[in-house]
Amino acid sequence: MADVTDLVLGMDIGGTNSRAIVADLTGRILGRGIGGGGNPVSRGIGPAMAEIRTALEGALAGLDGQPVDRTQLRGNVIGAAGFGAMPAHEALTGVWAELGLPGTPVVAGDVEVAFASGTDALNGSVLIAGTGSVAAAIVDGKQDLVADGFGWLLGDHGSGFWVGREAIRRALAQRRDEGDPLGAEVAVFLTGQRHVDRNALIAAAHALEPVRLSELAGVVVAAADAGSAEALAILETAAEELSQTLAAVRDAGDQSVVGLGGGLLGTPRLHQLVVERIADRWPGSAVRHTGSGVGGAAWLAARALGVELPDGLHAALTRP
Repeated sequence: MADVTDLVLGMDIGGTNSRAIVADLTGRILGRGIGGGGNPVSRGIGPAMAEIRTALEGALAGLDGQPVDRTQLRGNVIGAAGFGAMPAHEALTGVWAELGLPGTPVVAGDVEVAFASGTDALNGSVLIAGTGSVAAAIVDGKQDLVADGFGWLLGDHGSGFWVGREAIRRALAQRRDEGDPLGAEVAVFLTGQRHVDRNALIAAAHALEPVRLSELAGVVVAAADAGSAEALAILETAAEELSQTLAAVRDAGDQSVVGLGGGLLGTPRLHQLVVERIADRWPGSAVRHTGSGVGGAAWLAARALGVELPDGLHAALTRP
């Protein structure tokens, strides 16, 4: 049985922020920390490590003025993308040593952490749709087959970027429904005017940093909820694209659990559209939405200790 004085550290490093928690094996959170984006590819190694250190220091400071006893840390998992290069690993190991943390940092793929945040199962699939989109098979708790996740230029079908780009294309269509509100909402986002001016929309779209087109996904979701047939059609096609991505890593007849994650799949309408397609393709499969990524990392760290863990630990750590 687990020693409840043992502690684990979980961390979820993203492009926007980096979060860390320290917890005991009852699920009690002893420390939380947050820093800015820690992806070493998008931020650069130096700035990324500074933000990761900020998050770690916050978690180690503990809650209510009670610092974490670092000697009791028995395991860790760092969920992150962008750590494929050796210099990033070396830099993270350096931060680890400077903070006096035992052992070495254990980096796991972000899809493994996302899956673990939604279920304690060892096998299944995960589909994530936020700014980008990716699907992966999870076998014995580890990432196996992966589909898409190529970025906005090469793929990310059904993602926030994809939805935003489709919204602009429909707004620019020669025979669009003038009574549908989507075109005007896209125009407002891009130009500040409700009038759909073809040249102005094209110029504004190209002037944006490409990834910012994903912000239009929120416009599409809101328009669909308000009754836009054009917006609903985009979301239905996005759901089909996402289910096709999932099918690339999931066999017909597979009844293992499916984890759904990402901000776009957190919207009720697209979530339901994807769930319906999963039910059609893989009847009998349970669907779980991902929870706290940093909690998922802490759960993986606890599971890796190889001791019997108490019931309810996964739920306690991954509660949003």
